[in-house]
Amino acid sequence: MEDSNNCDECWEANTVDNDAECMEEVDECDVIMRDNLYGDSEPCEPASGMSFPSKDAVKSFYKQYACRMGFGFIIRNSKKRRDGKLHYFILTCSREGNRVPNTLKTLPTIKNNCEARITVSLKEDGLWYIMKAVLDHSHELNPSKGMMFKANKNSNMQLKRTIEFSHEAKVEKKECIQSLVCDVGRYENLSFVEQNVRKYVQKERHIIGKEGDGKALMSYFLRMQEQNRRFFYDIDLDDFFCVKNVFWADARSRAAYDSFGDVVTFDTTYLTNKYDLPFVSFIGVNHHGQRILVGCGLLSSEDIESFVWLFKSWLRCMSGNPPKGIVTDQCKAIQNAIQLVFPTIQHRWCLCHIMKKIPGKLKTNPEYNKNIKNAMKSVVYDTLTEADFEDQWGHFIKGFNLQGNEWLSELYNERWRWVPNFLKKDFWAGMSTTERGENIHPFFDGYINPTTSLQQFVQLYDYVLHDKVEKEFEADLRSFNSIIRCGSNSMIEKQFQSSYTHAKFNEVQAEFRAKINCSVSLKCVEGNICTYDVLEDIIVGGQPKEANFEVIFHRDNHDVSCKCFLFEFRGIMCRHSLVVFAQERVKQVPSKYILPRWSKNIKWRHSYTKSSYDMAQLKSQMQRYDNLCKYFYEVAEVAAEFEDVTYFLKNSLCDLKGKVQSMAASCHRASFLPK
Repeated sequence: MEDSNNCDECWEANTVDNDAECMEEVDECDVIMRDNLYGDSEPCEPASGMSFPSKDAVKSFYKQYACRMGFGFIIRNSKKRRDGKLHYFILTCSREGNRVPNTLKTLPTIKNNCEARITVSLKEDGLWYIMKAVLDHSHELNPSKGMMFKANKNSNMQLKRTIEFSHEAKVEKKECIQSLVCDVGRYENLSFVEQNVRKYVQKERHIIGKEGDGKALMSYFLRMQEQNRRFFYDIDLDDFFCVKNVFWADARSRAAYDSFGDVVTFDTTYLTNKYDLPFVSFIGVNHHGQRILVGCGLLSSEDIESFVWLFKSWLRCMSGNPPKGIVTDQCKAIQNAIQLVFPTIQHRWCLCHIMKKIPGKLKTNPEYNKNIKNAMKSVVYDTLTEADFEDQWGHFIKGFNLQGNEWLSELYNERWRWVPNFLKKDFWAGMSTTERGENIHPFFDGYINPTTSLQQFVQLYDYVLHDKVEKEFEADLRSFNSIIRCGSNSMIEKQFQSSYTHAKFNEVQAEFRAKINCSVSLKCVEGNICTYDVLEDIIVGGQPKEANFEVIFHRDNHDVSCKCFLFEFRGIMCRHSLVVFAQERVKQVPSKYILPRWSKNIKWRHSYTKSSYDMAQLKSQMQRYDNLCKYFYEVAEVAAEFEDVTYFLKNSLCDLKGKVQSMAASCHRASFLPK
């Protein structure tokens, strides 16, 4: 006998790609479930003795089972007879095995020594039999994420089927695609990835008419309120009852703001004259560092009155809770409106927008502009302190003879709004652009172009949001289903590994790797307070330099503060603090340095909030959540009438919360413990 394709990576690659074989598996799987070959009214579990007409039927059945239970699978082993025909193979959970850790490359791995598998063999009667079935997993399962495992996904085939079905019904492909784009709220029947949607949207956008914009918008608002009463919209009318400004935020955006509304970007990209759609958006950052929508608006003009109206509507939508910080373009009208509506919040300008304005503001020859821009970037990005920036800025202005430039003079006077050295003492959730080449693309980039009408935008809006939700869902799945190995034996690194999402743990690991460039020396000790000097080797302008950072460490409670202010600025522990922790032999950092904001273990409320662009995989959880909320509202309405009853209900809910959490934890353990 021959052993073929025993390599783990080879078989895993075969299950990941959406190739023709994978498409055939889905077809046959549908036939199996529809024709009910096994005589069961409900999908069943794999068991010894089950028979199948073909190997593809076995794979399709196991794929259905894996989707339903919430895990991925791979083909671990197979054997062929001397005549070259396959007669034996094993399908295992994709988390079987244990990849040997490489401390130099801490790439994510899904391996977790899982023993779940089925062993299948071809018998003389021509049928394929399950010889052995192991159903117990060594890890937690998540049925809501089952369809998102690569081995279980097949969106290309689904798109192909939909189009072919329309051909069979003698409907033109153009009409099929148009119906896919225009029918809102049909995600339970679709699982297209972003590339599919973008491709067909861009191709077919021209067929949508430009008439009926106002009607399309109002129809959308009414439909959204029918789906979820927490959908909010506000319309500003002029003296002749014509629409001046519009604001809206769906229930999911409002729930996301509750969790991630500390820092918000106000994006006015589509207010420029080159766009027909006067669109603005409020953007936050989630636990993966991904951008999320927390409100939209349409403005008839870019004056203070319009911005004030918009900000007040948004504030009312968010229950009167302003963000702690807001990032905007360098616009006087916006600045004045923020001072009127949000007088106490931190307001900064987007650095990348400022850098883009240099050619237009200086109006010199392109080569000279390039030199000025590079020199200005060096002053902004490479200086480490406020005093250092001010010194280098003076040399920059004098060197290029720019003393009379009003735009640069205004920038310097407002330097605390945009220069990283003046901003890093406040938390900006990674939104502040502090690295060369970093840029912020508009949230709806790739969907809105200069000719997009309001009606087109309303029809595409849900699909854009669905793409963003799918990205977040996939990032949740990666953090749930795989592990990024620690690059060291540090218990502190393991702390962050167990708590943070992959995206944020990668940032932490970058700081751990950078410790190699740091040397530490004790400067002085006063009681429990130690002051360290951390000397770091850095590269500035291609040249090696040394930078000194002062770190203050408290031995009694392990509090630490560094003059680089990375933790205060981005919420990530800096390399200088980490090297001091190592010097002091600290094994666990205080919990306040593990931000819940970046946690992969929290069930964020916005992910269970019903919206028009839900993920099909979360429908059941969302429905349960929605039903429970209705009951809670009814109970709250009765209790709120009397203070004593309110107090009783509050205490009862606290007790109930503990019991429910314990019960949920037991359910999680039961999902992967031996049965």
